[in-house]
Amino acid sequence: MDNIVFGIVTGSIILLGAVGFSMTLKAENFINIAHGQMLLLGAYITLFLNQYLGLLIAAPLSILLVGFMGVAIYRCFYRPVKSKGIMVLLFTSVGLSYAINGIVGAVAGTKTYAYDIPNVRAFLIGGEPLITPYELAIVIAAVCSALGLHFFLVKTKIGKAIRAVAENYDLSRVRGINTVRTSNYVWFIASCFAGLAGVFSGVIGSLHLGLGWYQILIILSATVLGGLGSIYGVMLAAVIIGLSMELSVLIIPSYYRTAIAFVFIIIVLLIKPDGLQSLWTKSSKRVA
Repeated sequence: MDNIVFGIVTGSIILLGAVGFSMTLKAENFINIAHGQMLLLGAYITLFLNQYLGLLIAAPLSILLVGFMGVAIYRCFYRPVKSKGIMVLLFTSVGLSYAINGIVGAVAGTKTYAYDIPNVRAFLIGGEPLITPYELAIVIAAVCSALGLHFFLVKTKIGKAIRAVAENYDLSRVRGINTVRTSNYVWFIASCFAGLAGVFSGVIGSLHLGLGWYQILIILSATVLGGLGSIYGVMLAAVIIGLSMELSVLIIPSYYRTAIAFVFIIIVLLIKPDGLQSLWTKSSKRVA
């Protein structure tokens, strides 16, 4: 039971990171490797602010800061080279990843850190510890964030503009949608999701400079499994990968758990390249 619970918690963090990654992939049509370092920024900014403000204030501030930093990075580095093609954007994101990681390393050092937060007792079920309040908060926050994003994309004017730009950038411009402002919203929301995932990574684990690199690999796995650019497919894939990684330690050594994510990539690319999104896409076509 512990593995299932922690698998759901792990999947919730992957979900938050992968949803933001999928948003920029869908809207900008390139793989943003630097997204993993936005998680790192969220985690380390919270680590610093937590010393003075406490986690309840430090976390939201960090998430907002990462959101604005994401917009600034887009405007300063990605937008100027957007017309040069996806390969230039990809290599720019790789360069930014090393730059951000290097800056964090120069400021914080290479030590492993942990948040200074109170120890809490796990909730008991049948006399056995099941889930801690921190872990429960992560799951609830992930579910609420996913539902909130769905409502935002479907019901709000800005959300509809984001969906339109993601479907057809040029047509959106012709129809009068402010694509520049819409892209700013995409990067802000995606970076906020990354920041939130980074905060939660620090809540249940330790912080180190490799966090961003580790997370982007798992996020890529969830994105491939869910279907490239399919936000809802990625949500489901994140939970599947989280559960699989944690349940795998029952039969294989724990240091192989990350390899499970790459197994998913290989299987999906060989059998169902469109990922989980193809399941409901084909169903809708049959109904039509």
